[in-house]
Amino acid sequence: MSLQHVTISVEVTSATLGQAWIKLVDQILQNGTPMGEEGLEVLGIPVRFLPAVGSDEILERFADHQMIGEMKKVFFGNDPSSLGHSYAKLIRGPGGRHDLQDVIELLEQESLTKRAVVTLPGQAGGKVPCVTAVQFLVRNSIVQTTYFARGQDAFKKFYADALCLVKMAEKVAEALRLSIGPVYGFIGSAHIYHQDMPSIRQILISAKNYLTQHRQEGILA
Repeated sequence: MSLQHVTISVEVTSATLGQAWIKLVDQILQNGTPMGEEGLEVLGIPVRFLPAVGSDEILERFADHQMIGEMKKVFFGNDPSSLGHSYAKLIRGPGGRHDLQDVIELLEQESLTKRAVVTLPGQAGGKVPCVTAVQFLVRNSIVQTTYFARGQDAFKKFYADALCLVKMAEKVAEALRLSIGPVYGFIGSAHIYHQDMPSIRQILISAKNYLTQHRQEGILA
């Protein structure tokens, strides 16, 4: 029996979330292997980005802002979004509460703790959130955030999830009177779908041209 080749652990590290998004989608397009008949995927991708100071020009120009709004409802709203689910009531802190207060209180008591984690458990019927755990670490007086995602639609939802995770980190950092630092993630299955390929190719071309132009002008590193 032949075994299908699977691409594993293509690291994605970028200065901004928008740049990380473009790089992640491009890596899957270039190196991904078939995900059944649905699309392409890469397994075990580490990602890293710095939260934007001000606006993220790539996201402002190329992201789906309706998707960002719907994902905020998923993470922070009490009613189901148009995506059909809500994470707000699933979140469990170390003390079992449905918010970030457990994490904040724990970090106030033990600033170097590694237990400041919220989990998002699955529900009956096999419904498991894409993001299943988020950890907040205070190091060098900066709140650093790490998340695990069982799978993410890299083109449509990666950046929308990430913006919500940044908002969570901001809430923790504000309560602790600290700044936020890098966001680290590990994605079990980072994937894109065949039905989105025309939009993916168009946005990759436009975004890469934009990044190249602004690097030449010395606006971007």
